[in-house]
Amino acid sequence: MPVKLKPKDITYLKKGTVRQNWSVVTLYNLTRMQRQKTNGRTFFQQKYAAKQETRKYHGEHLTKRQWQNIFKHSLKSVVPMNTPKLASSDGSEYGAGRGSGLDNAEKRRTMPVPYMNQTFAPMERRLDMAIFRAMFASSAIQARQFVIHGFVKVNGKKMPYPQYMLNPGDMFSVDLEKVLFATGAPKGLPTSLNPRRNRKRKTDDEEAAEAVAATEETPAAAATPAAKDAATPEATKKGKGKAAAEVKPSVSMGEDTSEEATAEKKEEFNKEKETSKGINWWDHETRDKIFDPLKPYRTPWRPRYYLSAFAFIPKYLEVNHSIGHAVYLRDPVASPGLSEVPTPFHGETLQLAYNWFLRRR
Repeated sequence: MPVKLKPKDITYLKKGTVRQNWSVVTLYNLTRMQRQKTNGRTFFQQKYAAKQETRKYHGEHLTKRQWQNIFKHSLKSVVPMNTPKLASSDGSEYGAGRGSGLDNAEKRRTMPVPYMNQTFAPMERRLDMAIFRAMFASSAIQARQFVIHGFVKVNGKKMPYPQYMLNPGDMFSVDLEKVLFATGAPKGLPTSLNPRRNRKRKTDDEEAAEAVAATEETPAAAATPAAKDAATPEATKKGKGKAAAEVKPSVSMGEDTSEEATAEKKEEFNKEKETSKGINWWDHETRDKIFDPLKPYRTPWRPRYYLSAFAFIPKYLEVNHSIGHAVYLRDPVASPGLSEVPTPFHGETLQLAYNWFLRRR
C-alpha cells in the first residue's frame, strides 16, 4: 500500500531522525541506525552530537530547561540476589586466594550492567511518557494532548498536567474512546495491505456513507412513482386513478407518514448509538462485528498497520487495556545485561550524552 508522506516526514527521512511515535518513517529510520562516528572528532563534539541525537527521541516535546530540571546524576540499578546461591554459600569463595595466584575470575564473571541506559530514566516518570509506554497513545505528543485536554485521571482525579511525576503505586487511566482512536486504524483506508484484495472492497468512508443513507431512507422515498403521484393533495381530492384508491386504505389503517417514519429511524439509530457506548470495545468478539459510522476510527475496530518498534509493556507498568487503566509500580532500574528504559541508542552514545548533561547540571 503506498504511503503518503508529509513534507515534515520527508525531512525526517533524509536526516534519519528517530521520534517517539508509530510513524512509518520512524520505523524505517530505526532499520538504518548506526553507531556514532568518532573519527576526527573531539570529545566535546562527540558529546554534543550524542546529546542532539538522543534528545530528538527522548523528550522531544520538552524544552532544554525542563529536561535539565528533572535530570538526575545518580543512575538506579539493582544487584541480582540469587536466593539458593546465597543460602548455600556465604561468599567466602570470592575472597579466597587473593594475592596467592588463584584465579576466581570465572566465578565472579557476570554480565555488565548498562548504567548509561538509565540516563533518561527520569523521563519515564512523567505522566505523558507513562501513557505512551502503556500503549494508550501512538506518540508522546499525542499522550501530552490527552492529558492537557482532560482525558486522563490519576488516582481517580483529573490530572491536566503532563509533567506530573508519578510515584510508585499511582494508578492512571485514559478515556477508552481516546485509546481506541489512538491505537486503531484510521478511516478511509482499505481493509488489507494487499491491493489485489481491495479491488472489490469498500473503504470505511463508503460504508459509513451507505449506513447513513440507509438510516435516512423513508417509505415514501422507496415508493413507486405512481404512489408518489397518488399521495399528492390533488390526486386525493379528485380521486383519479387506481393508485389513489390503493393509497387511501393504507392511510386509513394508520400507517406512519414519511416524517414520522424518518423520526422513528433516527430514534432507532440513536438507541443503537447509546447501547454501543457500554460495549467493551477491546473484546475482539464484539469489536470485530460492530460498525458505527459516527466513530472517529475504523469500525469494526482494527489495530494500526504500523505499531511501535517497542510494542511491549515495560516491567515497571501494570496495564489493563480492557478498561484503559495502568499502575506505575516502581522506577525503572538497570540489572546485569538489561535496562528497563526503552531506547534505540547504543550504550556509548548514551554515555556521551550523560557526560554532557552531567557537566551542565
